[in-house]
Amino acid sequence: MTKKKDVPEAGGLPEAISQDVAQLINHLRCSNAPDEVLAEATGYIRQALETLNPWLQRGDGWSTVSIAGQMAGMAWREDDITSVMPYSPVSGKRNAIAPPLKLWKFSDNEVRGEALFSSTYAGPPNAVHGGIIAAVFDEILAMANVISGNAGFTGTLTIKYHDKTPLNTPIELRGVNVRQDGRKQHSRGEMRVNGKVTATAEGLFISATRPAN
Repeated sequence: MTKKKDVPEAGGLPEAISQDVAQLINHLRCSNAPDEVLAEATGYIRQALETLNPWLQRGDGWSTVSIAGQMAGMAWREDDITSVMPYSPVSGKRNAIAPPLKLWKFSDNEVRGEALFSSTYAGPPNAVHGGIIAAVFDEILAMANVISGNAGFTGTLTIKYHDKTPLNTPIELRGVNVRQDGRKQHSRGEMRVNGKVTATAEGLFISATRPAN
């Protein structure tokens, strides 16, 4: 059981619990524990599920309402621009499946970032799964559009895998809003490891509203 002194302040509990669950996922992914140990762990997990179950929010659109209701306490930060999307499955600090990803505003149309992928996100041996890379690029390019004032929905996303993107290694991220063509937003991005490009992306995003004449 967690000691009282180890419990974070109330404001940090959602993030702290998500980090613990993320670590649990990684432990399960990498464990070769015997059945009796797994059975013991299952008991603790089921106890946690029973504790949280009465507090589940259900119904159409509940997650959107939940996020909007908490936005007042989540100020926009140019040094951590995804902090306003706490439940994103790609970058949300309150989503246990999200990899540790940070993005910041570099210029009026460009974002930079960093990531470190654990074995949870493995695909090829010692490398990040290609689908995870695509999801991260979707987030990077979308945020490049947001800071340029041209947010939109993903239309097409093209990924080129130049080399393996390694696990447990700092990854440099970059995304740029290249140009606008009416409602169409054209963006591109890249991942680098020690200066070497491992993957690039080009995206076409569609703004929800038409630009003013």
